[in-house]
Amino acid sequence: MKIEVRNATLEELDTLLAWRMQVLSEVFSFPEAANCIALRTKNEAYYKEHLAKGSHTACFALNGDNGQIVGCGGICYQAEMPSPDNPSGQNGYLMNIYTLPEFRGKGIGRKIVAFLIADARRKGTEKIYLESSPPAKNLYHKIGFTDMTDYMKLIGLNEAT
Repeated sequence: MKIEVRNATLEELDTLLAWRMQVLSEVFSFPEAANCIALRTKNEAYYKEHLAKGSHTACFALNGDNGQIVGCGGICYQAEMPSPDNPSGQNGYLMNIYTLPEFRGKGIGRKIVAFLIADARRKGTEKIYLESSPPAKNLYHKIGFTDMTDYMKLIGLNEAT
C-alpha cells in the first residue's frame, strides 16, 4: 500500500476535529457527553487559531490506492528559554499521532512522524518533545527519540483543591 502524508488545512476542520476526538476517545475516557462537546469546541478554537498562524501543523496519512485517511498527526510549536540542547529556544510538541487499528504495523506512524519532523526542521525547530503510549515507544526509539528522566507534570490547575 502506498501512503501519502500531507498537511491538513482549516478547510478540513470538521475532519480534523473528528480525528482528534477519535484519538482522545481512545486515550481518555469522558465521564459525560457534555465534556466531549466542550472539548471539541476548545479543540476547534485551537485549530482555528494555531493552524492560521503556523504554530501548529496537522497532517493526514492517506491510502494512495483510494484516498482514504488512515492516520493523522500534529506538532505544536512554541518557544522556551534557550539552552545548550536548544540554543534557538524553538521547540515542538509531537502529538495526536494515530493510525486506524486495521492499518497499524505498516509503517504509517513512522511516515507521519517523519513528515512532522521535516516540517519542524524547515521551521528551525531544534528540539521535539512527545508523550508516548507504551505500544508506540519502540517506534519513537527507532526514530531517535530518547526517554527523559526527571520529567513531571501538574494537571488540573483549574480544579478546586
